[in-house]
Amino acid sequence: MGTLLDDRKLLIISAMLGLAGFTGMIISSATLTPDPIKIAQIDRGMIDRKVTVEGTVADVRESEHSGIIFLKINDGTGTITAVIFESTAETIKRNGPAPILLKGMRVQVTGRVKEYRGLLEVAVEEPSGLRPLPGYG
Repeated sequence: MGTLLDDRKLLIISAMLGLAGFTGMIISSATLTPDPIKIAQIDRGMIDRKVTVEGTVADVRESEHSGIIFLKINDGTGTITAVIFESTAETIKRNGPAPILLKGMRVQVTGRVKEYRGLLEVAVEEPSGLRPLPGYG
C-alpha cells in the first residue's frame, strides 16, 4: 500500500512539474526575439508572424495627431516601414533618444508583419522591439 501511495504522489508531482515547464515555455516563447531575416525575405505569407530585421533608419516620421512613429528601415536587400503605435512610442520617447535622432542609425526591429494599404510593414508591439545597434548605416 505504501508503494502505491508513493507512485501516486510521484505521478502527481511529475504532472505538476510538466505542466509548470510547459507553461513556462509558452510564456517565454512570447518574449523570445526571432533571428534576424533580410527585408527581401518578408512576404504576405508572413502576415501576423513575429520577425526581426536589422538595418539603417533611412527616414523617421511622427504623426502629429496620433503619436505613431514610422521608421523606414533599409538593410541593403529592401526597405520596410516599422510602425510604432502610440503607447509603445511614448515609452520609447520617455526612455530613449528622440525618434528623429535614429535617422542614419543601425537598429534592430522586432514586431509582427502587417499589411496596410497593400504594403507590408513591421508593427513594433513593445519598447524592446526597437534596439539601436553599434555603428551607422
